[in-house]
Amino acid sequence: MAELIAGIVGLYVLYLIVEWFTNKTSFWRLLAYGLGVIILFLAGISTWKKTKEKAQKRKLNRLLNIVRQVELENYIKNFISRFGLGQEKSKDAWTWRNYKIDWNRIHDLQDFLSQKEIKFSLSDIEILLAYYIDEREHEVTYNSIAVTTRSFSKLSGSDFERLLYRLYEAMGYSVQLTAKVGDQGGDLIATKDQERILIQAKRYSNSVGNYAVQEAVAARNYYDCNKATVITTNNFTREATELAKTNDVELIPKDVLQKLLLDYLKESWD
Repeated sequence: MAELIAGIVGLYVLYLIVEWFTNKTSFWRLLAYGLGVIILFLAGISTWKKTKEKAQKRKLNRLLNIVRQVELENYIKNFISRFGLGQEKSKDAWTWRNYKIDWNRIHDLQDFLSQKEIKFSLSDIEILLAYYIDEREHEVTYNSIAVTTRSFSKLSGSDFERLLYRLYEAMGYSVQLTAKVGDQGGDLIATKDQERILIQAKRYSNSVGNYAVQEAVAARNYYDCNKATVITTNNFTREATELAKTNDVELIPKDVLQKLLLDYLKESWD
């Protein structure tokens, strides 16, 4: 279609050039007609786009209302966290932003909804998944921009997770936050090349003990990661350090974290 329009425009311009040298009255008349057609065409395109956007918004609102009425919104969010954070190895996958979900999983979701007497097409499910993924990522972006403090003590747990999200993105990783409910002890997943890191974020005023390492090991297996890292705004106990060595878990204490933030984000934290 674009090639056809380009061809017509090219012929029109060529004809105008001929008319300019042979009949200027005809040239100006054809130019006026041409500009009128272009204006009408652009207005039609604009109207079509607005109509399409309104129809898409109405469809999304209808789907969201259905999901919320049957209280399955959290189920879909957890579905994204469980299967959209890069765990799936299949090449036949649906992708959106930095999320990837095996099509077989999406079919399973469709079957589950059907059992709840919700008849969604695959395109309906794609619209919902894209909406909830955008919602998650927008929250990360907006809240990260809003954080202006440079003191760890003033951060909430969620703020600290978003800080680590920005840090690992600056380090070249593709990063996702896990769900708040049922996150299996992991807070973020960072992926780069063959490396897939489960990150446990601990914004604590006291030293971090064994339990954090144990949670990281369990979450590493749950999210199919090949590496686990625990990051804290304090230090680790001797027992936690020993357990981490035994289970091949990386520990990043406050002083190392401060250096990373300064190196990659150019931000000084205390």
